[in-house]
Amino acid sequence: MIPAIDDVNLLAARVRKSIPDGLARGEVSTGLYGLGFLGRWAVPRLIARGVKLVACYDANESIAGTTYHGLPVHHSGVLESSRPEFIVITARHAVEPVSSMLSGLTIPHVSYDAWHVAENFPEFRHVHDDVLFDERSRQVLRAVLMTMLTGKTNYCAAACEENQYFCLPRFFESGSEHFVDAGAYDGDSVEKFISTRHGAFAKIYAFEPGPRQFSTLKTRIERLLVEQAFDANTIEAVNAGLGDGEYLASAGTTSGQMTNLAVGYDSAGAGVALRIVSLDGFMKERPVTFLKADVEGMELALLKGARSTIRRNKPKIAICVYHYPTDIPEIAGYLAGLVPDYRFALRHHSRQFMETVLYCWVD
Repeated sequence: MIPAIDDVNLLAARVRKSIPDGLARGEVSTGLYGLGFLGRWAVPRLIARGVKLVACYDANESIAGTTYHGLPVHHSGVLESSRPEFIVITARHAVEPVSSMLSGLTIPHVSYDAWHVAENFPEFRHVHDDVLFDERSRQVLRAVLMTMLTGKTNYCAAACEENQYFCLPRFFESGSEHFVDAGAYDGDSVEKFISTRHGAFAKIYAFEPGPRQFSTLKTRIERLLVEQAFDANTIEAVNAGLGDGEYLASAGTTSGQMTNLAVGYDSAGAGVALRIVSLDGFMKERPVTFLKADVEGMELALLKGARSTIRRNKPKIAICVYHYPTDIPEIAGYLAGLVPDYRFALRHHSRQFMETVLYCWVD
């Protein structure tokens, strides 16, 4: 059962009480557990806050003995002997087992997600009470917050539903759409979009920066053009990512899966070179009626590079808000500032802590 918002608030208060008073004043020797996508994002932010980080720990033996932001990286097996006073867990998909291990070692700890929610609960409460359009959205937000506070994914499983990006009535069966797919990957969402429109649409722009992914995207588009007899000019595949400007970047994956190609992650110089463009610069005055975005943590940068397009067109938007703990209030707030008329809904499309999507539209 998904708790009421006041019960979520009580849990957040308990998390706040569990955190040492001097943690953000550099008075507690602190380790970070999990140097993946979230961990690499969190390290400089924790240092900037004044947290006394002394080391990073990870179960991945291949990165043991390296450094990150000047911090030594150790295998998790040395925790018992090194014993920092406190641990911040950023292994987002393994919070429960890591927490159990640390409890067995009697090392106090908190997940980064739980700490962020606990400290910033009023922001999430504002989204819950004042921003979201319907009760289902508020239920989904409470489920996501409970997973962030506890590490238990059963709350996300309880809120899960199908048809990611197209589950709301306004987001399917609309004719004459000019659809932008940011993070098109292998073309799966392009094909789903075409299916929801029964083949009737004006134009698709599919942006994918990864070379391997783009090759697969092109192959899929070629198949769709043959199977459904589209005019080849109705689908434009663009080998670039969308951000807040035009530049070259390096990207890699901490998980080894090519669905997780994140800009800024470059493992020992083995990253993939990518081209980044802004939506404003690429589209110029061309119309956009529907923007879908899953860009591995670059969502806010994408929106900043699409300010003029969004203000002018007020497109429907389905954008992922799960990559960083700051995403939900930050992205909702930014979009509301661009288009005050936007309505917002939140849906979750996975049994795990991933695939949370913010839907925006103008009535």
